[in-house]
Amino acid sequence: MRRAVPADVEGEEDAPRRRRGNRRERLRRRVHLLPHLFTLGNLFAGFFSVSASLAGDYDRAAIAIGAGIVLDGLDGAVARLVSTNSPIGVQLDSLADVVTFGVAPALLALAWGAGGPDMAGSSHVQRLVWIAAFAFVSATALRLARFNVMTTEDAPVSPPRRDAFIGMPTPVSAAIVAVHVHLFKAPLGDWLPAVVWAAGLLILTGLMVSRVAFPNVKRFLTNPRSPHLLMIGAALLIAAVYFYSEIVLYALVVAYLAWTASYNLRLRRVGRALSRGGAEE
Repeated sequence: MRRAVPADVEGEEDAPRRRRGNRRERLRRRVHLLPHLFTLGNLFAGFFSVSASLAGDYDRAAIAIGAGIVLDGLDGAVARLVSTNSPIGVQLDSLADVVTFGVAPALLALAWGAGGPDMAGSSHVQRLVWIAAFAFVSATALRLARFNVMTTEDAPVSPPRRDAFIGMPTPVSAAIVAVHVHLFKAPLGDWLPAVVWAAGLLILTGLMVSRVAFPNVKRFLTNPRSPHLLMIGAALLIAAVYFYSEIVLYALVVAYLAWTASYNLRLRRVGRALSRGGAEE
């Protein structure tokens, strides 16, 4: 027969258990703050890029955007690792992305593409680049707003494909601006390259709000067939970026765009084959 334990003795025995539970709860709350710290790091990179562009240090501004892209990828990975997905985190991530992938690259594109000393007399070209840069920011904000709507339960739009994004992701468009500045360094000094630059910004603007499918790199890297080869390739890529960042990063962007074109051609062929099969039935 079990002996009755006095209430004060039982309370003393439960005290260590309660303290351990409190420590675990505090640790859980602190761990769930980690994704927010990476998001704030992404925001810091965007703010740093803006300040560097205003100071005329365009290459450092482009590198800061690249750092923001890395931090943006890490905050999602950390959020999945600690199993947290708070509404505040979703909104904070979008606000940080507007700065780092919208305002920062647009200001860099404007300062680098129309702020050179030889462009002082080309007021019409400067206005054209200004309009294209503002369109870039607007498309970034609209795209991120559409993404926030898709993540809600009562979303009125269909969810995107799991292996692809609908429209160019904002980190990709920001990376295209940053790699061009990082590769060529010196700002544009003639009206013709500035006009081409403005046209490129408008193309990026249209792609961000388009229905073109862009492959999801994270989706293809989460379950690799050969994890060890992937790790070796990542190590070699980091070393190549360290020594030859300009050429390697530019080549990565070109390779991704080529992959996107091939991916959409394959989707079109599959769609045509399915339509033919339905017509035959």
